[in-house]
Formats: sequence, structure tokens, C-alpha cells
Amino acid sequence: MEYFIKATNIIIILLVLLLPYVATSSQQHTEKDSTMLNDHRLSLQIIIHAFLLWASMGFLIPIGILIIRLSNREVQGRRVRIMFFIHAVTQILSVILVAAGAVLSVKNFSNTFNNMHRRLGVALYGLVVLQALSGLLRPSR
Repeated sequence: MEYFIKATNIIIILLVLLLPYVATSSQQHTEKDSTMLNDHRLSLQIIIHAFLLWASMGFLIPIGILIIRLSNREVQGRRVRIMFFIHAVTQILSVILVAAGAVLSVKNFSNTFNNMHRRLGVALYGLVVLQALSGLLRPSR
């Protein structure tokens, strides 16, 4: 298990350091990208995509982190179990929302990965999945 955590940390560091150098043409726009915002249906899909990922990464994940951090101060077993349950539920919901946002992106938007937003999205999706796996494979307390 310790090896898995070290390997995960090394992968994260490499992604953070090497991701900006993946390609130099990251800011080129395709014709499909410029016409995409004119379509009302795709504009709605972009709003839904943004909301799903904000709700996950900007709300549920921080709430789950704060709850599990606050549980370290508790000494009563029942309260700790309740807080851990809330933490687990918020993290599972956040992974589901991230997956829904990724599926929405792959299904409705051009998948050429020609800009940094798309590359960072794939990298963050991978990190969220790694975090979920490390939570599932964690040693019991």
C-alpha cells in the first residue's frame, strides 16, 4: 500500500511538471470550437458541464475534506462513524459528478485535445479516479 501511495505521488508530480510541455499548439482553435458557442443546445451543455464540475470539485470535495479533518477532533465513536459516512458519501457523489461531466464533454464537444483546458480536464479526471482508488484501498484504522 505504501508503494502505491509513493507511485501516485510521483505520477502527480510528473503530471504537474510535464503537462505544460505536452504541445505548443495548445491555443489554436478549430472551426468547430468557434461555432460551438453559437448553438443553443451546446451552450446549455457547456453550462451543465461547468455546473457538474463546479459542484464536484468546488463544493463536494472540499466539504468532504473538511468533514474528515473535523472528525480527527472527535473522540466519540458514533460521531466519528457518522462523519466518516458523510465524508464517503460526498466523495462518492463528487466522483459520480466528475464522471458525468467527463462523459458529457466526450459526448458533446470536440475531442481533439488541442487546448490546455481539455488536457487539464483529462489530467484532473485521472487524479480524481486515483484519489477515489486510494480511498477505497486505504488501510483500515
